[in-house]
Amino acid sequence: MRNAQLNIARHSTRTLALVIALLLVATACDRSHNGNLDESFETQLTDLVTYTGLDSDNHAMFRLEGRDDAPAIDLFTTVGEPQKVDLHSRVLLRYSINHKDPAGKYWDINAMSLTRIMSDSMRVNINPLDTYSRHPIRLLSAWRTGEFINLHGQVEYTGKSRFLYMLVDRDTRMNDTVDAYLIHDLLGTPQDSVYYWREFYLSVNIGNLQKPQAPCHTISLHINDLNNPNVEHINFRIK
Repeated sequence: MRNAQLNIARHSTRTLALVIALLLVATACDRSHNGNLDESFETQLTDLVTYTGLDSDNHAMFRLEGRDDAPAIDLFTTVGEPQKVDLHSRVLLRYSINHKDPAGKYWDINAMSLTRIMSDSMRVNINPLDTYSRHPIRLLSAWRTGEFINLHGQVEYTGKSRFLYMLVDRDTRMNDTVDAYLIHDLLGTPQDSVYYWREFYLSVNIGNLQKPQAPCHTISLHINDLNNPNVEHINFRIK
């Protein structure tokens, strides 16, 4: 496997107050002069993964959680320890595959770049739900991988801190269907401070709602989504 340089996109974070970072994902193809795909270029993938530490050779390792409840895949690289990335942090990783384990349990990869994203655990409301801000977003995709619910969308960029997290309705926490809400609070930023829309990724650990901790089978996530104003919630089935 050839060496690769691992780049970290820098952005500032505070507890519960998060500045949205612009995420730039490179396209995964190139074309030759006659317009056909140049097969000499590696196929590049972009996934949300978990940083799991270093192997015995001090190379960075990641875990790619399978969609829904599919098995996870361990990703092994030849790059060193990523800077300013905590153990078990969620990151957006761009990579190509050098070798796949025949059993499908691990891949040797060429890591090209990574970007830290917003990651959190599911929170429970202390105050009444109607006191929490739910400023609209533009949702592009939502999916579950193992014990993570992942969102990709756009928010209005202000250059200032904000709250963006998922909140469980405590009155439904022990129900078969748990109601959760995407909280998006601009923290009093005036509307004339909004410049344009920026992409975001948010990955939230829902492990405390999975069995045996709770009887939940479905998480109903309520989102104020400008792209789909008639869709009030998205259901995620969990074990």
